[in-house]
Amino acid sequence: MADICRIMRMSTEKGLWPANEADDGSTFITRTFDTLTKAVDEALNLERDLSHALSWDPASTDIQDAAEAKWQDCLSLSGEIFTAPPASALDQPLQRMSMLLHFLIESTGPEEARRFQQLYFENQKLFTAEDGDCQALLQTGARHVNALIELSVVAEAQNFLPI
Repeated sequence: MADICRIMRMSTEKGLWPANEADDGSTFITRTFDTLTKAVDEALNLERDLSHALSWDPASTDIQDAAEAKWQDCLSLSGEIFTAPPASALDQPLQRMSMLLHFLIESTGPEEARRFQQLYFENQKLFTAEDGDCQALLQTGARHVNALIELSVVAEAQNFLPI
């Protein structure tokens, strides 16, 4: 089990990209946001694995540690995104979505998470972009918003908050 966790942790290694645009037109923020969405996917998958494991099973400890480490990676990545200077106008919606994901990961219960979701829906125009690649990243972020809300509701029903 320890080998699995080590392999999962290594998959979150990030490259150090310059803040300016790369050859493909992407910026530090778009590349890091893409890494963030993959990290959130991995964290959600670990949480789903935990929901199927028996809570008393000692083997689930490694999964719990891996999930916590993955959530910390997500928080770190989102922090890097919303503190980075935007290189283009397309970076701003990604920064907003990153901040929303950060707050949802740190939320303390479903009521708080739903409040963030409501703010997202009320201000959805701030989370859109005309660029197709950027919009695809934002749609992935929106799916993560819904998944985090669902996870928060399930966690409260089970009397624990994994995130």
